[in-house]
Amino acid sequence: MHETKAIKEMLGVIRQVQGEHAGRTLASVCVELSEFGGWDEEHFREHFQEAVRGTPWQAARLDIKKVMMGPEAKLVRVTFEEDARGED
Repeated sequence: MHETKAIKEMLGVIRQVQGEHAGRTLASVCVELSEFGGWDEEHFREHFQEAVRGTPWQAARLDIKKVMMGPEAKLVRVTFEEDARGED
């Protein structure tokens, strides 16, 4: 299924980025969805939640922004909670 593949690719990027921020908890993921793509927000959110269920990322907030043009789905930002030292 095309949705599953795209989300797995996004999760691979998130895994890589989190590796660069060891010890910090993923707070949110921001994704852009094209108005002309095949996914609506609810459909994407369902697939994403299913993919992160049972992982350390399941509590992360998913922010979805609709854009007129662009890829069907694009990972645009990953944010982390402050760590114990108070860094962003």
